[in-house]
Amino acid sequence: MPLFGRRPAAQQEWFTVGAQGHRVLPGSPRPGIEPLESLGEYVEAISVRRPPGPDGRDSIAVLNAKMDHADTVNDLVAAAVLTCEELVERGLLDKEKAPPPPPHQPLRRDTTTTTYEYIQQLHERAVERRAWLEDVDGLLRARRVSLLAPLPVEG
Repeated sequence: MPLFGRRPAAQQEWFTVGAQGHRVLPGSPRPGIEPLESLGEYVEAISVRRPPGPDGRDSIAVLNAKMDHADTVNDLVAAAVLTCEELVERGLLDKEKAPPPPPHQPLRRDTTTTTYEYIQQLHERAVERRAWLEDVDGLLRARRVSLLAPLPVEG
């Protein structure tokens, strides 16, 4: 026991996964995939402010939002896969209950595919992969584990 009866400061038992440094907190009071909560709102908010043009095509702002959404989903899928692997390794999740990674089908990109079509494919795949993320979110909630966004980089 330290002098004067003080207890050592409680340390959070979290670890990071992935190149971005997503944080994983077992035994969390607010379990689940934190960044998933606001993921879909971004594209919707931009779509409302920038509706399709007279030709029915998305605006440049919406296309940019869809690409950002796809990148964010890909980063989050990678972090979720690594989280499950790490939880199995630490004995916090049975290997049989860990979901296999979602399929990562190559996108059609040939001379006839326009950039607009390619971005739409990216977005469709991201929406499909979000369904997998929602399943993992349920698994993490049941195990009381949080997958949190990376800490902001200071500098």
